[in-house]
Amino acid sequence: MFKFLQFRQRFKEIIRLAFPITTSFLAIGIMGVIDTIIVGNYNTEQLAYIGIANSIFVLLFTFPIGLLQGVLIKSSQKFGARKFASTGKIYNEGRKYALLLSIIFTLIGINGRGILTLLGQNPDMVEHGGKVLNIFSFSIPFILIYANANFFLQSIKRPQIAMYAALVANLLNLAVNPVLVYGKFGFPELGAVGSATSTLIVRIFLALFMLYYIHRMKALPKVNKHFGLDRSYPTWWSDSRNTRRLGYGVAIMSISANGSYAAVSNFAGWLGQQSMAVFVILINMSSIIFMICFSISQATSIVVANAYGRRDKNGIICAASAGFLVMLTALIILETCLYNFPDAIMGIFTEDTRVLTIVQGLIWFLMIEIIVDSMPLVIVGSLNGRSDVLYPTSFQAFAFLVVRICTCYVLTFTLGLGLKGIILGLMSGGATSFLLNMSRFVYLTKRDRKEGLR
Repeated sequence: MFKFLQFRQRFKEIIRLAFPITTSFLAIGIMGVIDTIIVGNYNTEQLAYIGIANSIFVLLFTFPIGLLQGVLIKSSQKFGARKFASTGKIYNEGRKYALLLSIIFTLIGINGRGILTLLGQNPDMVEHGGKVLNIFSFSIPFILIYANANFFLQSIKRPQIAMYAALVANLLNLAVNPVLVYGKFGFPELGAVGSATSTLIVRIFLALFMLYYIHRMKALPKVNKHFGLDRSYPTWWSDSRNTRRLGYGVAIMSISANGSYAAVSNFAGWLGQQSMAVFVILINMSSIIFMICFSISQATSIVVANAYGRRDKNGIICAASAGFLVMLTALIILETCLYNFPDAIMGIFTEDTRVLTIVQGLIWFLMIEIIVDSMPLVIVGSLNGRSDVLYPTSFQAFAFLVVRICTCYVLTFTLGLGLKGIILGLMSGGATSFLLNMSRFVYLTKRDRKEGLR
């Protein structure tokens, strides 16, 4: 009976966290979808340019975000252990780390044409996709400022702040994006470059919004002292060693997943601009659902980290189980909508009937791929929440960088399955990740029992 009550408590806690986290993730994700819709309806070639640029840019900002993920995990553990003043110290360390990462990854990204040339893209893709990637890259510092602040606020159970910021950002993007893409009100007609510029403006706004909110927290003496927002030391690099160590593992997991998507996007680019446009639409649809599931995983990770900070074995198991149930429920609802309204949903991305015909023929494969790819998320989030990094990192690297990429290449080119082979290959990575990480979670649960963790 006690376990059921604890499960119900963890379930409610995850729902409370997941709703604002999901809303903010969705709002951020929908900005990308809106960009795709506007550019896709503007021109199919421009859609391919923004698609290839995004496939590279995802790596350039998710890797440093992964490195910062230790802020969320460590701060959540401190919050669970009721060491509240340590959370602000961890945030300040993350802020300095984010500045360092911003410089490194922006310098890499501004050489967009060189990157696409190395990947074997045709000159047209290199020229136009490279311009888009260059603009995207200047938004990396603002993304990392936003992410670090968001991780801190999530860890202290204030995820709604990012939700408010993201909702306002969507309105700003809706106002600016079509103006720059189509050249309204005297502005030049910029196509995909205009969409990228709009995204840069929105990301600057998001960073400033979060900094302003935390500045307001610092201005309140009791809040400032309670969360240790004034705690910052010259020894921050050595002090943050454990937080960074957690981030290294999460970053490698992120680079494994997103790196495999970038490689597979490159495969789609080799199939031609029409195939690339189809793939962009499929991935955008998949990404929306994936982001919802990832946000549930994020909420689960926070609740597991709280329990781990208290050394509560039952709390860890209940949180992981509750997170899995929440994610499964969300998947059933979302897949039902996709199954019943595929034409209405996919039709918002483009008016090109050739592209839509191909997309509709792949809808069943897409639905299965979404389920298989989402299944490992809660398990990985639970492992991260208890500071288990080494094994999940190795599993993700193997599942995505080896199994997924190799399977995609063989099915797409060796067996000649085209886009269908790419989607089937994506599934193989998710299935491998789920099996390996689930086995790790079961092993740790048994070990906790043997060690007498309460």
